[in-house]
Amino acid sequence: MCVHPFRVGLAPGRYASHGEALPETAQTPAPAAEDLELPEDLVDLEAWLVAVLRVAAPSRLASALAEAEAAALERFAAQDVVAAMRRVLACR
Repeated sequence: MCVHPFRVGLAPGRYASHGEALPETAQTPAPAAEDLELPEDLVDLEAWLVAVLRVAAPSRLASALAEAEAAALERFAAQDVVAAMRRVLACR
């Protein structure tokens, strides 16, 4: 099974398929510089949004979200941006 590391807070690894041990501490990995660049492909939009919000200071979350939305709207259709934002911000 493949899960996106940016969603579960683990570094990529073959934990189940090759029996790799889970990390001692499950700290959310810091996004790499390339993760903070607006993607060309819509498939990568959610990961980009998560990365942008992870590096924002708590006091800047609202403005970081607004800036990310504006940037994404320059490249992607509004309905796609809203759908991605809803998935990222959904409480589960």
